[in-house]
Amino acid sequence: MVITVMVHMYRVFMTGSYKAPREFNWLIGVGLLVLTLLLSFTGYLLTWDQLGMWAITVGTNMAGATPLLGHEGPFGEQLGMTAHNDVRFALLGGSSVGANALLRAYVWHCIAIPLFVALLIGVHLWRVRKDGFSGSL
Repeated sequence: MVITVMVHMYRVFMTGSYKAPREFNWLIGVGLLVLTLLLSFTGYLLTWDQLGMWAITVGTNMAGATPLLGHEGPFGEQLGMTAHNDVRFALLGGSSVGANALLRAYVWHCIAIPLFVALLIGVHLWRVRKDGFSGSL
């Protein structure tokens, strides 16, 4: 799925289909690419083996160091963030990797992200129909 989305975006870029009046549709496509990568990542976590455990550890540590979202990142101290109220805590459901993290990864992978993907695909196809096709290669 990731390869298919990347090939589609490459074709759109090479044909110039991201230009006016289709800029908004390009941004929706970028959002769909990000959601596809998130689906891939959360699916990787659901195996719950050693690789999945380290992936969720590294991923949530990166989120914890993100500016404005994590307590370890820039401005975290000024915003009053602690290890118990930042994005890492929200993603893990606690301060360490455990059953809550697996449940949250499952909910994100099977319910939340697919709903966002379905919504964005609907808007994407509506914009293609509204703006018309850009032509072939």
